[in-house]
Amino acid sequence: MRRRATAAGVLAGVVLLTGGCGSTTSGTPTPSTSMTTDITAATAALWDPCQISQDVWRSIGVDPSTLSSDIGGTQEPGFKLCGGHDTKPERTFDVDVWSTIHTVEDYKRKEANTEFVPVNVAGRAGVRYRPAGDKRGDQCVLLFPARQGAFSIDVMKQEASSPVAPCDRAIAVAEIVVPLLPQ
Repeated sequence: MRRRATAAGVLAGVVLLTGGCGSTTSGTPTPSTSMTTDITAATAALWDPCQISQDVWRSIGVDPSTLSSDIGGTQEPGFKLCGGHDTKPERTFDVDVWSTIHTVEDYKRKEANTEFVPVNVAGRAGVRYRPAGDKRGDQCVLLFPARQGAFSIDVMKQEASSPVAPCDRAIAVAEIVVPLLPQ
């Protein structure tokens, strides 16, 4: 749960960065109805990462029985998620694939993201970043521009003694997943 809660916090910040507000009679800002409708429609139109086959999840080391499409029991407007973890004797890593209406530039403007580095995986240009709150280096996110916003591959190390660095795992996952992402 820690991973998805952290990701939800980062993503909620991106939503706040790009969202708009309407006003009410009391002067308290509230999301405008048209913005909420637009986000709902845009979210519904996103490519769903849960379309990735179970064989592909197995090939990247994720047990398909652990897959989930929610964040702490809820769906986040503007995002579609599918992710899970391995089931070796101990859970060593979590892998999430995201589809979002938010752009790479939206992520770069978010103060909770840091260390943006260009990457090219499977012929697709993107960036690698780390959430600023990840002081131990347990999380690595690869972000690729898309027509609707962006796709991301997020790897969180769960076992401190694992010799595999999160970004090494993320690149290995991306080599398999990126060719499946819509252009």
